[in-house]
Amino acid sequence: MIDRSLFNIEDFLVDNTFQLYCAGKDKLCIAYWEDYIKAHPEQEATINEAKRLYIILSGQKKPLNRQLGLLKNNIKAENEESTVPLRRTYTWLKIAAVLLLISGLVLVFRANVVKEKSIPNLVTNYHTNGAERKKITLPDGTIIVLNAKSSIRLNKKFNIDNREVTLVGEAYFDVAHDKNKPFKVLTSDFNINVLGTIFNVKAYPDEPTSEAVLIKGVIVMEGAGSNGNSITLKPSQKVTFYKNLPETPAIKPMKAQVKHPEITINSYTKKSDSTVVEMAWTQNRLEIQDQSFMELKKTLERWYNVEITFKNKEIEKYQFTATFQDESLTEVLYALQCAEFFKYEIKGNQVIISK
Repeated sequence: MIDRSLFNIEDFLVDNTFQLYCAGKDKLCIAYWEDYIKAHPEQEATINEAKRLYIILSGQKKPLNRQLGLLKNNIKAENEESTVPLRRTYTWLKIAAVLLLISGLVLVFRANVVKEKSIPNLVTNYHTNGAERKKITLPDGTIIVLNAKSSIRLNKKFNIDNREVTLVGEAYFDVAHDKNKPFKVLTSDFNINVLGTIFNVKAYPDEPTSEAVLIKGVIVMEGAGSNGNSITLKPSQKVTFYKNLPETPAIKPMKAQVKHPEITINSYTKKSDSTVVEMAWTQNRLEIQDQSFMELKKTLERWYNVEITFKNKEIEKYQFTATFQDESLTEVLYALQCAEFFKYEIKGNQVIISK
């Protein structure tokens, strides 16, 4: 048992339980020293001074030499009474050791605080502009190819507590397998849960449909919201989600009938050269399969970062089937003109199409 009744200032400072009492971090130490002060009122002044010095040292409020000077002044009387130089030297060595120990602990503590603050739990965003495609490797090893005018947001604590991402637009996913943390893709229309697989999701907010195409593995797709039904997709399957389109008549009924979204499941479109039409964009190929000019409009706008305006309703209904790779917008429009006659004018990023 340590006899603390004869402790002086430096003895208190080197005592580990006293340091914890001063720091207020240990209930047992706090209770012990409070009881000790009551039992030894003659040492209350010495303990208070030791506690005050501890706070000064641990707070690093003054440079090291000034702290030593402060210590020297506070215990000057005690040292002057001593007639043995060796005792005085030993006292100052103990004080210096305590000072360095406490200073080191404070520096370590502050370094840890800075380290924690330097890694904030922020949300990570990736996005692409028109005519831009981007390949991304996530912290878990998942590879994503982001199509034009799309964005991916990694939810907080991605790859720590979850593997959730939010998609707006179109992206190709090659998901790294992790049985303990399923990968989840959130869109405004549906959510997709996977463990490790390859698939494509297209969910542009300004298009009438959203879709998911599965190449490898298994995905579970569920409608957004708490009441969404789930669908399990197998390789080569494609699910299309038909959105509720806004009413366009000039005079709307007083109570518009609520339309529920419809879902269809088919096989993806595969060409004779084994190209999957829905995934061709990842190879910089523009695949057009029996699409009207109006349906093609959004694709061309994203692909070439332009805005297209039709001057005639009839032109919007023109149907096209074609394959392009690395062609310019002018070359694409010229090729489409060979199938259906129309005129076009390009002014900056504005494309005007007329009869």
